[in-house]
Amino acid sequence: MSSFFTLPASQRKRKREDRATAPASKKRGVSGNRDDKEKKAKGRKDRDESISESELDDDEELSGSAESEEESESDSDEGETAAEKRLRLAESYLENIREEVDDVGFDAAEIDRDLIAERLKEDVDEFKGRVFRQIAAQLSFSTASHSFFRADTQSTTSIAVHPPYVYTVSKDKTLIKWELATPNSKNPSGSDNANGAGGRRPAPQRKKPKNLKFTRGLQKVAESDEQQGHTGNILAVAVSPSGKYVATGGADRKLIIWDAATLTPQRTFTHHRDAVSGLAFARHISSMSSGEQLFSGSFDRTIKTWSLSDSGHAYVETLFGHQDHVTNLAAMTIDQCVSVGARDRTARVWKVIDETQLVFRGGSSKAQYHENNIDCVAVIPPNHFVTGSDSGSLCLWSIHKKKPIYTIPLAHGLDPLPPLDELSPEVDKETAAQNSRFLRRMSRWITALTTLPGTDIVLSGSWDGWIRAWKVSEDKKMIYPLGAVGSGAITPSPSSQLKETLRFDSDVMELDQNNQTREGSEEAESEPLLKGVVNDIAVFERRPEHIKPGQAPKKSKSKAGDKSGAEARGLCIVAALGKEPRFGRWKCFKNNNLDGPSSEGRNGAVVFEVPFSEGAPVEALDDSTA
Repeated sequence: MSSFFTLPASQRKRKREDRATAPASKKRGVSGNRDDKEKKAKGRKDRDESISESELDDDEELSGSAESEEESESDSDEGETAAEKRLRLAESYLENIREEVDDVGFDAAEIDRDLIAERLKEDVDEFKGRVFRQIAAQLSFSTASHSFFRADTQSTTSIAVHPPYVYTVSKDKTLIKWELATPNSKNPSGSDNANGAGGRRPAPQRKKPKNLKFTRGLQKVAESDEQQGHTGNILAVAVSPSGKYVATGGADRKLIIWDAATLTPQRTFTHHRDAVSGLAFARHISSMSSGEQLFSGSFDRTIKTWSLSDSGHAYVETLFGHQDHVTNLAAMTIDQCVSVGARDRTARVWKVIDETQLVFRGGSSKAQYHENNIDCVAVIPPNHFVTGSDSGSLCLWSIHKKKPIYTIPLAHGLDPLPPLDELSPEVDKETAAQNSRFLRRMSRWITALTTLPGTDIVLSGSWDGWIRAWKVSEDKKMIYPLGAVGSGAITPSPSSQLKETLRFDSDVMELDQNNQTREGSEEAESEPLLKGVVNDIAVFERRPEHIKPGQAPKKSKSKAGDKSGAEARGLCIVAALGKEPRFGRWKCFKNNNLDGPSSEGRNGAVVFEVPFSEGAPVEALDDSTA
């Protein structure tokens, strides 16, 4: 078989193509076809001539315009510096804007809409965790003013706030709507205007909330002539972000949706098989549905989701997983919530869309007081939450870790031991002391817990007589004590409180043979401000738009030299009080003070107005409430 490499050298030569058909050579100075070359050169010459003629015409026009511009600039720029030129251009720009405003007009409604849209965007950013403001150091919790209010009910079990309204529920099947008093930055007594026209002193400012409406027990619905309402203790209440609906759940296994304006029942759901113990609305309307999203937890160990809208209220889904009563839950974001399961000692993050749950287990065996129940939960969007347990521990969690990243043991201290005659039936004191020598003080449960989303503030409650404030570090890895709310000058410093908390965790609280604490134990506490059990806490920021519907908002802004706008800002804390815990009667407070102040109790609620401290900069106040 022949190949190029096997052929002889004479036959291996390639044949040259015909020169007539060969292309022009690429060597310099050699052309394949002279006639073609001449044609191309002639066409190129004609094209160059036409281009040069057009360029000459354009140059004449440009030169004329440039000369006119140079003449105008030379006339205007004679003796003008660069700064004067910038000033002249700015003045001309402002003059053009003034002419446009005079022609079109000033639309105040459009500016209000822009401000509202900006405020809503900031709320969304705060809720989703894109904004985390450090405002705890600017608040003066110790100087907070307080005001009690009640309506002759049994223990108030839960509370919900939609400024300027507060909704409370109690064990006697009562739902009450209150209107909060707006704090005034000026002297409430009106001393500034005491010697005004006519010499008449203005009426003092109202401090207590005003009872607007209430409902108790069954009510007859006008449209259907059927009776709706609770027939058992109401244990939970929540108000929708729009303020249109109020949801209540009780021991009668009912979940009732009320019209917030008139407190008339709209729909009663009986899907739960046991008491409804917790309710929480997602702070924003879900994009997956046309209504507002509601989560409900129950003693039947399930969590249900609901959709509320003007067209109707509907059940959506049931979430299973807890092995004991669901005692509390909080909405983390749209289609996500966090719940705690009491004696199963777990907190669970539910992702409704993904149909998944994250399980976080508590009950550390290293703690001095064992954790048997996790009863309270509050969220710090987007990835953190805090829990409170019956051991008095306040725990900070991250959804990326299965164990708490920081724990404060005995956040509300220990209960004092009762006297020897109650501890032992022995008449002889030495024998009674010998029999009770191994007893130790009981930790105070954390019965209420809340946070202010978008900020570093955490509030907790128990039956020690105080609502305690805590600060989350900027990296969200630690919690620091800030003191008791409304305690005045008796509040210890955060450093001393931290030492006291650490001392609680040590063995100095063990009792000796005489039922006395060892040296270095907790000092005697001051007179408690709150009598009874704090069953629930709600908090919101005081802002200028928190006014009654129909009133025009004030458009005054606080300037660097005017602090009138900043003085009216701060936090409003509302807490539910009761002589009994909301889920039982294992801790009861008496009506009289025969056994000392620690056994007193009262039913109702209390409002705290926390101002910003005087040393806080005005810029920080504006940033925190912009």
